Amino acid sequence: MTYLINEKECFQKGLLRKTSPQLDLAKKDLKQAEFFLKEAEELLDLKKKHIAALSLYNAFFHAARSLLFKDGIKERSHYCIARYLENHYNLNKFIDSFETIMSLRHNVQYSTEKVDIDEDLTMFINICNRFIEEAEKLLK
Repeated sequence: MTYLINEKECFQKGLLRKTSPQLDLAKKDLKQAEFFLKEAEELLDLKKKHIAALSLYNAFFHAARSLLFKDGIKERSHYCIARYLENHYNLNKFIDSFETIMSLRHNVQYSTEKVDIDEDLTMFINICNRFIEEAEKLLK
């Protein structure tokens, strides 16, 4: 997988593009983030770590994408979402976790063998919850 270097290149390659701000979609996406976070918590309680990781990633993704909808940015790359947030929001404490879970999700979803999960998913659930709270403040 080739990663792009920065936000500018994401725009140049059409993986991020400007559209009109859509606050209604931003709020709906944040609700999706809350839904997936709750699912991740329940799955983790059931000792379903691999599926919990997928759901946790979706929670991070929807929370992050809500801010792009707010700003009128359309994405075609999950990696580019993180590059955009780095440049437009003071959310770096959440972006590292988003990218860690992004990598874990990729490994779990696409590996042809069982993936060991060493990450503390409970810690990442707590971080994601704070990320959702922060995104909610930014949408107001």
